Amino acid sequence: MDQQNLSTQLANWRKAEDKFYGAALSAPEIYTSGVQLVRGIANSLSEVESVEALLEAYADSSIQQVVDLAEALDIRHRDFLDYNLARAAAFYLRHREILEAQAKAGVEARLEEARRRGDEWVTLYHVEQEGRGVTFFQQLDMVLSTGVGIYSAIELDWEKGRMYVVEPMMLDPTTGEPRRESRPPDPRQEFTSLADMDEALAVLRKKYSAGQDAV
Repeated sequence: MDQQNLSTQLANWRKAEDKFYGAALSAPEIYTSGVQLVRGIANSLSEVESVEALLEAYADSSIQQVVDLAEALDIRHRDFLDYNLARAAAFYLRHREILEAQAKAGVEARLEEARRRGDEWVTLYHVEQEGRGVTFFQQLDMVLSTGVGIYSAIELDWEKGRMYVVEPMMLDPTTGEPRRESRPPDPRQEFTSLADMDEALAVLRKKYSAGQDAV
């Protein structure tokens, strides 16, 4: 499937998810049943580990499979659920899970490569997205020895407009995951220009590279 068709399919799944949960929320007594059904379908796709394979599985799937699963799970109010929407919502959920797993694997590979080279810093991820004539991005860098991380991004705030963000944080140096119990080494900063953000990044990188303790 080419990129355009893939984008169309993903958009259709997302719309179906919105519609499915929107209808379920209007009837709270069946919301839990709806969540249970979507989760059950997604779980049945646990061995599908690529987007391409997921698209093939969707093409080969049928509503009867969803009906059978709902009965096997003994889901309450199953006769009031839209099985077409539930199936699409579940495939969209599994799509997100696949992307998350791929992103995690990518981080692990970058950590391993940086350690092999003896690097001080590693970029855990860098994601760009075009919008409104601007290239928005999100990036997370980390000091391998301490787990001190610097998140930087261009964000669009409804009230402030375009913002350039720098946010230090503590990460697990073995996985790159946030250390929820640890306070950030410095406060989040917001700027109105890329030059100011880059200057702040340079100051923090020098600070953390110097080995200052962060708790």
